[in-house]
Amino acid sequence: MKGWKESASLILAARHRQKYNRALPSLVFQYNYKLLCLKRHRNSSFYPESYVFPGGVVHPADADLKWHNLFRTFGFDTNSFNSLFPNTNLRPQIFQSKSNELPKEISLRITAIRETFEECGILLCKQVKRDGILSNWAHVLSIPEEDVQNWQTKVHDDATEFYTMCEKLKCYPDLWSLHEWSNWLTPTYFTTKRYDTIFYMACMPLIPYSNYETIEMEDIKWDTPNNICAATDMMMAPPQHYEISRIVKYECLENLLDFAIERSKLGVELYLPIRVLLRDGKMHVLPGDCMYPKNPSLTEKQIIDKTNMTIAEFEEISPVKNRIIFFDLEVKKVIVHNFDSTEGHIAPMPVEIVYIKSLDKK
Repeated sequence: MKGWKESASLILAARHRQKYNRALPSLVFQYNYKLLCLKRHRNSSFYPESYVFPGGVVHPADADLKWHNLFRTFGFDTNSFNSLFPNTNLRPQIFQSKSNELPKEISLRITAIRETFEECGILLCKQVKRDGILSNWAHVLSIPEEDVQNWQTKVHDDATEFYTMCEKLKCYPDLWSLHEWSNWLTPTYFTTKRYDTIFYMACMPLIPYSNYETIEMEDIKWDTPNNICAATDMMMAPPQHYEISRIVKYECLENLLDFAIERSKLGVELYLPIRVLLRDGKMHVLPGDCMYPKNPSLTEKQIIDKTNMTIAEFEEISPVKNRIIFFDLEVKKVIVHNFDSTEGHIAPMPVEIVYIKSLDKK
């Protein structure tokens, strides 16, 4: 039995209407898009009060073969899904499908779309297949606000209701607007809850109406990547921190989408962070880092003890770096040096995030 649950998450980027300021120097990035982040409820059992991308745990209903029937009514056949499969046979474990289920390249996208709708009311579905052309842009299916809230509640209570909703609204999940981005597995030193999560990227021409559900979330936030990186009041888990450090390099939404489309053809590599303990802090080393184990166990607890060294000393002996450093007081810093991604990914910006704990916390 696996020691984790599988999940899917969606990085939503949407164009905003802010005008370009020609008075600013060209070195100052003026992002023409914002990212969506949701704040976990304070009573959440996993990373409470942290900001995350929408998403959640897979449900058997997402992989039900009856989805083929729904897609068939819109003119899709088995060849219509070919573009969802990367040009590689080296696939992480999360894509291992069962014979009586949809391929994971399909079902995990359904999970991401279902969970995004459940958590923030954004429905990435379409009602018409136009002349066989599938857009790389994501669009929201517009339905009355009261219907959004009613269906959110139904889908939250029963994941099978998402299929029912698609039948009722005569729509289908727009799988083709979700581009495979990355894959993270919770480190082995987490003993109670672990998740194997696939991240998808979706880009939208406009920021849509959203309605976050209050059972699991406390807030919803659209902001530019640089503002999120600079925020001192937004606690984020390492995967979100790392991925935004990649995205922050793209000033233009169109360029981000083009990159996401081309990169997705290469598939993804599993990122299992390995913790390193040091005298003045700790870090996660990631695949490609010269200190990353050659064959890390996915289940056995593995921690590298270097408490006889400082962070600076450990950095000094590391020629190739792909890591996240954690100083005291929850300062996080991404360090990438002499590192080439095997999955065609852009290296993260070496940004630093400082999270200031609330003073009323005991």
